[in-house]
Parts: sequence; C-alpha cells; structure tokens
Amino acid sequence: MNYSNTENLQPLIERLDKSYYDTIISLCASAQKYAQKLEELEVQNSTSQYVVLCNKLIEEIRLYISNKKEHLVPYVRSIYEKEEEGHDCKNCSGSSCSAQHEMHLNELSHSHRQLKEIISRVQMVALPLYSETMYPDVYRLLRNHMALIENTLTELFSIEETRLIPKIIESQKKINATDH
Repeated sequence: MNYSNTENLQPLIERLDKSYYDTIISLCASAQKYAQKLEELEVQNSTSQYVVLCNKLIEEIRLYISNKKEHLVPYVRSIYEKEEEGHDCKNCSGSSCSAQHEMHLNELSHSHRQLKEIISRVQMVALPLYSETMYPDVYRLLRNHMALIENTLTELFSIEETRLIPKIIESQKKINATDH
C-alpha cells in the first residue's frame, strides 16, 4: 500500500485497521483451517510439529492484532479528535492527563518488540520443502499462508514505525500531551 507522509492520523489508522489488522486476522483464520486439516491427516512427525508451532504463532498474532484493535485504534482516534477540537492537555484536571499518552507509546514500542519476535519465529518455523519428500497440498497452503502473514506483519511494522508513531508523537505535541 502507498502511504503518504502527509496523510492525517485518522485516515492512516483507519487504513491500517482495514488493510492490515483485518487482513492479518483473516489470513490467520485461513492458516488455522489448513493447520487443522493437516492435523487430521496426521502425515509425518515433522509436519505435526510444524502445525503445533503454526497454531501457537497464529494465536499470538491474533492476540497481538486484537490488542491493537482494542487499544491502539481507539487511542489514535481519540488523539486525532482532540487535535481537531484544539484540545490542550495542559488544561486536563489532575496531575496527569487521563489519556495516559506516554503509556500508549510505551505499549506500542513493546508491541513492536513482540512483533519482531513473532516475525522471527514465523521465519524459523517454516520447514524446507525437500523434493524427495511428499507433502500434502494442504501443507504447502499452510506454508504459503504463514509466508503471507509474515510479509503482511513486516509491512505493518514498517508503516507503524515510519508513519504511525511519528504522527502520534506529532499529534501529542500539538495537544501538549505529556504525562506528568
């Protein structure tokens, strides 16, 4: 996807949500179906180990994306709305803003460390296809879906690092969002 440096925060998070978060969830659902079919075939020990690892990674990825959808997307929407309204967090009552802006950036950094770990593990879990070994078609389909998940996660990571985080920081500065 082509993302512009001038794209506002709200359209950016909406595009990430639909084009990446939803897509990854869909890819995970398909991969899990292939893994289940492969489990039912009980072909070889090597493929059954692969299926176990894939299922574990798929669950972690789902949790990762669910967390983004439940916490990051609403936060980005709220900070964008505050910026549009001309909100000034210096006027928030109490010693710190209830939006906990710094916490959201810390969680995003933590989620990126998790994402790098997940991507690395997805790369490591792929078994080589040996020409002399007969693998069922569903195994190849699962491998292809895991590769698609890896590629999509890698793109997502890049966009969040180069576009989303700088835009969040920029919006936070505009509304004087600093946790005290």
